[in-house]
Amino acid sequence: MQARQDSCWTQKLQRTLKPVATRKTGMPGKTWDENEIERLRELLAQGLSASEMQIGSRTPAAIQNKAARLNFVGDGISRKPWSRDDRGLLRRLVREGQTAAQIASAPNLLLGYSRNSIQKKLGRMSLADRVRSRRARGVIRLTTQQLERFHTFLLAHAARCTPEQIALLWSQDNLPPVSRRRVVYHLQKLEVKRSWAEVMQMPYSKAKQRRVSKKATSSRQRRWAAYRKNQEDGLKDLARRRRRASRSRGKSLSERVCRDCHSRWPATEPFFVIYSKVTSSGQHRYVGRICRMCRNRRRRESKARRGPVTV
Repeated sequence: MQARQDSCWTQKLQRTLKPVATRKTGMPGKTWDENEIERLRELLAQGLSASEMQIGSRTPAAIQNKAARLNFVGDGISRKPWSRDDRGLLRRLVREGQTAAQIASAPNLLLGYSRNSIQKKLGRMSLADRVRSRRARGVIRLTTQQLERFHTFLLAHAARCTPEQIALLWSQDNLPPVSRRRVVYHLQKLEVKRSWAEVMQMPYSKAKQRRVSKKATSSRQRRWAAYRKNQEDGLKDLARRRRRASRSRGKSLSERVCRDCHSRWPATEPFFVIYSKVTSSGQHRYVGRICRMCRNRRRRESKARRGPVTV
């Protein structure tokens, strides 16, 4: 029984020896040697993330923590720590409405900090746009397999399809759905994006232009009809006010009936066109027989019969 108790105490002691030893060094687990640190620096310089690195038996969390403790950021180069004055200046610039890109590009503001560093600091200080951050977190990102399949799809359709058409074709049978903007981004990344002139000559673009042209023509016709209706209502209101003013003065208002619409209008501008004619006896002025609204309608019909002017 005593031997069994000794073995239990021995096991407990052995379990506590390792934490005690590692507590002296300030960190648990296996110590990083110089070769592993140099390997970490090289992989960071290649732009790999912690999940993509293979450094012995180190886990991605251990790699990420070691890179943070060594002040390695992205490319393995030590970065300038943020001082209290720099944080205060950053907070003031954000209140003034400046973005991370504007702050990073300014020659005399926050020297030594990259755009990515400023953007990350904004997030840690809770100064970033929360709506934009929430929208960015909700973006569906393509996995490695999906990205390879998507790039293959782009290379197969980039020569004869517009970016909008490619987005529609991909979203019909593949997940996740993509937008035209994402298609344009990856086409530029693959260096297969067609120029604007080439895209406009594709059948999809021409069909869209015809649809838009019909829609624009219909919309333009509705706007002109509403404009002419407002013009006619304005003339009618002006005629009523002139008749009322003439009756209040006890005078009769000279009026004329339009030969086309048979409406009665005051025989003056702007209801009728006033013509002038010079004869041997002098200059004479007379009122036209067609009101201004019917005159404009005749002109439109005449242009429609003649068709477009060819040079």
